[in-house]
Amino acid sequence: MTKRFTVVTHGCKLNQFESAAISTKLSNIGIVYTEDYKSADIVIFNSCTVTNTADKKAIKFIRQIERLKNNKDIIFIVTGCLAQTDREKILGMNGINLIVDNKLKHKIPEFVDYYLKNGVFETGKVKVTRSDRFEFEPESFPGRTRAFLKIQDGCNRMCSFCKVPFARGGSISLETDEIIRRFKRLLDLGYKEIVLTGVNITSYYWSGNTLKDLIKLILDVKGEYRIRLSSIMPDEFDTEILEFTKDGKLSPHLHISIQSGSDRIIKMMKRHYTSSDVIKIAEKARKYVSDFGFSGDVIVGFPGESEEDFQNTIKTVRNVGFFRLHIFPFSPRKGTPASAFPDQVDYNTKKEREHILTEVVKELSTKFKTNFLGKKLRILPEEYCEEGVYGYADNYLRVLSKNPTLKRNEFSYVEITDINKDDVTTVISS
Repeated sequence: MTKRFTVVTHGCKLNQFESAAISTKLSNIGIVYTEDYKSADIVIFNSCTVTNTADKKAIKFIRQIERLKNNKDIIFIVTGCLAQTDREKILGMNGINLIVDNKLKHKIPEFVDYYLKNGVFETGKVKVTRSDRFEFEPESFPGRTRAFLKIQDGCNRMCSFCKVPFARGGSISLETDEIIRRFKRLLDLGYKEIVLTGVNITSYYWSGNTLKDLIKLILDVKGEYRIRLSSIMPDEFDTEILEFTKDGKLSPHLHISIQSGSDRIIKMMKRHYTSSDVIKIAEKARKYVSDFGFSGDVIVGFPGESEEDFQNTIKTVRNVGFFRLHIFPFSPRKGTPASAFPDQVDYNTKKEREHILTEVVKELSTKFKTNFLGKKLRILPEEYCEEGVYGYADNYLRVLSKNPTLKRNEFSYVEITDINKDDVTTVISS
């Protein structure tokens, strides 16, 4: 009887990429993919631990599988960042058949194959090598017209609030030639948008090539496509990269991990830039493309964050003009310096600041989207629904086109006729 598997993914684009690669390998050995974990014989959970909320969501899901296993024989494998940093926490939980370190995540299909043939897991003889973190090459990304290409992993920065270096290890980059080969392969598979992803892609370095050099080499590849950067660190970002957005192949969109707009708090976070550095990136970007889009990440309620600090964050967010922002109330992560900092901000203040900043971003989003009324945007249609077709514009605005004849995964130009005030990212075309 053919076995069915699913991969449940929490967290970042890098996790999504690695899950897609695991799915590809499992499909290649004859196991059938299903989206519904309740109907799967094999459940692989790729976890996240970026916040306490992420931990709680992960534990909740593990408990769900534990209950499901009371009535069904399921092979349950847990991997990802929570499995790496909090192995002991989940080791005693019922229902987990195998916990796999991040560095061995790519071996999961082999572990499963061996188990199905022999009835036991064999992981003890596996040796970890430098290249293991890049042994991922998906052939498909179900439900997406976008593909992800992992160019870097790990982080050396040791920000005072972050567990990622413990979960992912130090920064490491994929060979430039191998990236180009994988990029061409994704084009051959039919993908028109390819997202360069990693833990900190702005630290990319291989044999003299920086991120700027890599992008230039990628853009020399012939074809109809666009590339997008997953996330940047302001102090490591080479603003000369912005020149590449002029020809339309590098998306005029940046996701900036600013975390705070207060210079005092940024310093306490052990991050090496200022709010003015972030604003300068935005100002320079708009000199190349006037409708450049900005999204980002911000933490509110960091220990010691005063009302003045919070107002400085609002000021920075307004000056950059973020139309989309992931806002996280500060979450103390065990083992990080910030978890022991004095002047921890109370829960109600954090939630209030989250609400205030959310409203600011809604205002900025409406203003940004209004600029496109009556103008045409290039989109890549992706998802069909009763209302029409959803796709993303070059600057990462989500567009709902009411023209059902648009072809999926084919660039199209649509005229913007309305905005969706209930969704900060969406504009509407007729």
